[in-house]
Amino acid sequence: MLSAPREGRLLTQAQICSLADVARSTVNYWRKTPGFPGAQRAGDMELFPQDALLEWLDERVIPRRSRRPSEPDGSAYGDRVRRALRTAAGATGGTSESLSTGTAPRTSPGLSSRDVLRVRELMGEQVERVRGAGSVVDYMNLLLCLLFLREAGGPHWDRLSERARTGSGSDGSRLLLRHIGEVVDELLKRLGMVPGMQEQLSRLEPRTYADLTSVVGQVGLLGSGAFRLVLDEYERRAGLRSGEFFTPHAVARIMVSIALEERAPGMLGAVFDPYARGGELLAAAVENGGASLPSEVHGYSHAHGTARLASMNLALLGERSSVRLSRRTPWSERRDRGAARFSLVLTNPPFNMSDTSREARVEGDWPYGAPPVGNDNLAYPQYVVGCLEDGGSAAVIMPNKAGDSANSAERAIREKLVERGVVRCVLELPDRLFSSTSVPVSVWFLGSPTNACKEVLFLDAREVGTTRKGRRVLRDEDVEAVVHAYRAARSSRAREQPSADGGGGKGAVPAVVVSREVIRDRGYSLRPTAHLGTGRHRPPATDRAVSRAWETVERLRCTVREADADVAAAGFGSGFPPSVKERDATLTELCDIAAGPSFTRLRAEPPSPDGDVPMVYPTHLRSGRIEHTGDRYASFPLANGLRAFEVETGDILCIRTGAMGPPALVRPEEAGWLISANLLRLRVKEGADVDPAYLAAYLGRPDAVAWVRDRATATGAPTISKASLGSQPVVLPPYDEQQRIAGALAALEAQATAHLRFAAAVKEARATMADLLTTLDQPR
Repeated sequence: MLSAPREGRLLTQAQICSLADVARSTVNYWRKTPGFPGAQRAGDMELFPQDALLEWLDERVIPRRSRRPSEPDGSAYGDRVRRALRTAAGATGGTSESLSTGTAPRTSPGLSSRDVLRVRELMGEQVERVRGAGSVVDYMNLLLCLLFLREAGGPHWDRLSERARTGSGSDGSRLLLRHIGEVVDELLKRLGMVPGMQEQLSRLEPRTYADLTSVVGQVGLLGSGAFRLVLDEYERRAGLRSGEFFTPHAVARIMVSIALEERAPGMLGAVFDPYARGGELLAAAVENGGASLPSEVHGYSHAHGTARLASMNLALLGERSSVRLSRRTPWSERRDRGAARFSLVLTNPPFNMSDTSREARVEGDWPYGAPPVGNDNLAYPQYVVGCLEDGGSAAVIMPNKAGDSANSAERAIREKLVERGVVRCVLELPDRLFSSTSVPVSVWFLGSPTNACKEVLFLDAREVGTTRKGRRVLRDEDVEAVVHAYRAARSSRAREQPSADGGGGKGAVPAVVVSREVIRDRGYSLRPTAHLGTGRHRPPATDRAVSRAWETVERLRCTVREADADVAAAGFGSGFPPSVKERDATLTELCDIAAGPSFTRLRAEPPSPDGDVPMVYPTHLRSGRIEHTGDRYASFPLANGLRAFEVETGDILCIRTGAMGPPALVRPEEAGWLISANLLRLRVKEGADVDPAYLAAYLGRPDAVAWVRDRATATGAPTISKASLGSQPVVLPPYDEQQRIAGALAALEAQATAHLRFAAAVKEARATMADLLTTLDQPR
């Protein structure tokens, strides 16, 4: 079997903490120190290059108070990390045995920087060249099948490589795809899974045999960690329905971390997911279980495609799992097959969000109360608790609505769950975490009734994370913040005294331990906001806070008056602007037009959030301005090689490929930034007698934007060439009139901005005042 490439290995921040045996705060401090290696981003993970990290740590001597007895004076953190890496390699034998024997070691697969780049390349133009009439999902299945065979070892990959070298033509493509599907289906059958990959791959129609074998060759260079990257792409591109989308990795890690700590000390045993989706929760239990690795892994999956992926995913982690396809509810399966017990249950079941006034169902065994007909929200927690061994624990993702619904049957179930002490912790998560739904959710951590709990810990994590492309993403530090808040609250046992980790600011995780009696008085609500406050976490209002808010209002009121005066001075009215046309021109006559760098120049080092020089992409051009979101930067070495693509004050940036919109004028603070491949830069020629601000406003007019859209080529994405854009006509008044028009438009923009900021300040002041006036018992 080909081994995963060792060069270029990447480490997460959590792995750095573990290997160096330091606290998270220490690594956060290191990251702010000059020379610390920058991170690369893969999905919601930040990854650091191991080789560069070791070189940096070689210069960091371990303080005397932190040295171990076996570490001599002068030992560096680099020495400690190398020893830890050698120990880890020895524990796993350094190799991976064949999956077909079921004896592969349980190790978390590593990611390399080359893996990240190659997966990006595989998701480029080769998607269209290989899928043909097939779907993108069919192509994704091909990549996952190849990765599965790549790690399966034995003769599988060798035979595939040999066949890839000897075939040709469309018949060769068809036979090679059939061979891949047959071998994977046979391995799936050995794992107890219904096969079906051969049918999926038969829909692909590669343009050439070389296109198909190129994909095979590229996958052969990937490590096992790439399987997770491709799974992320699968979910993003497959458009999975609400019953199939995957649980984000960060959420899975939080669920595993807290559920393991809620389990009885020293307890080991089997892990179960009654709604396994893509197996991501079971995989997280294997990857993050530490010394509490599961003895067995079981689950039900409810879709053929994701069930196969779950089995493949767990097999690559060394688990001969029992993930069975089931179209029935898990409590029906249990009634027919008997009552198995597990030490850990993790699940993200489907939500039934509709209200119902229908009666509770009659059929079924419901020890905490029969759920209403047509809504299984409170059926899953009951089923999960019934699956637990004594001392076991469970984590269930629930819609927030289930925590305080007014339905009498659901309220009665919550009452019994609380009174019998099976609810141990409820964590409310940020919204927009999932790819296919914006439903706000919480995680309910439940325990066996034999270990009844008289209190419930409530955590509010709605403020953690960052927004990326419309979704909320939890980073490593966010996961650590949530788990830290849980541990701090559990250790302090602070009854009904809300505390906010991080000082109550953005990203804080307020927590409170509430007694059963108080929950009873509050109608058995299991929403953290019912016990921590109904709104987003805010520090208590004070007279000083109100004063500061009104000071801001008054300051912005002055700004508004100045902006209003500037607009009045611009002389808007019947005589403005005069209808004087001096001449017509084209953009080519007025500007030098340059395209951004080619994709190949960026491939060696893709822009990331951790570079030094901002790179501007089409998504950053909004309403005639550049609004950089801090997501794309180039390192200084990369930027030095792209000096020809820097922007200057007064440059105008237009979209070259993508959704055509108004161009943006470069402001002084943006000078020196870089443009991406999908932008065109207009730079006014010396002596062209045109004001850049006027030209940007002229090109931003709806009819000018429509002119560009009409001439964008109808390819996979709209594209305008330099020549086509250069032929765009421009009407020019005299230069002094251009400046007057540009100045008046700038005054209007400043006026609009000032009024918006003033309105927001008034709204914030009103909220602060309401907080102060309606909290009568609050000290001032």
